[in-house]
Amino acid sequence: MTKRTDTATISRRVAIAGAVATTLGVAEAAAPDPIFPVLEQFRLAQEALSKAVKAADLPPEQWLTAAYGEAQTQLKNTYSWFRRAQFNLLTTMPTTRSGLAALLACLGQEADVERPSLLVDAMCWEDETREAACTVLNRLAALVLKIA
Repeated sequence: MTKRTDTATISRRVAIAGAVATTLGVAEAAAPDPIFPVLEQFRLAQEALSKAVKAADLPPEQWLTAAYGEAQTQLKNTYSWFRRAQFNLLTTMPTTRSGLAALLACLGQEADVERPSLLVDAMCWEDETREAACTVLNRLAALVLKIA
């Protein structure tokens, strides 16, 4: 008959704690984080805006053509889409650690040379986007405490 050592046994507390941690991990993985579709929409809006800016950069001899008017209309519409996507990004809070990390990475990405990050870019507006940018870091700090 072999004698069982204490290290081989698992206490009920350790087993329950492991089960709870596993359950929470599975629940977090199974629950869709609302930030990921918003991040994807923002990425698509950024790409579309970049293309629209390039398409609208026509030489002066084409400024009085229909192509220029169409490019300007497309730029205006794409820019409106970008602004909505930016606002949604600033007002949608992640529910998982991976969502929080993805949002923080996006907020820190470079917007352009004059505005070094998406968050700084959002602070330049004189509307609800600026208000959302001002409060997003406080909301994220509270979220870190809640998720952690």
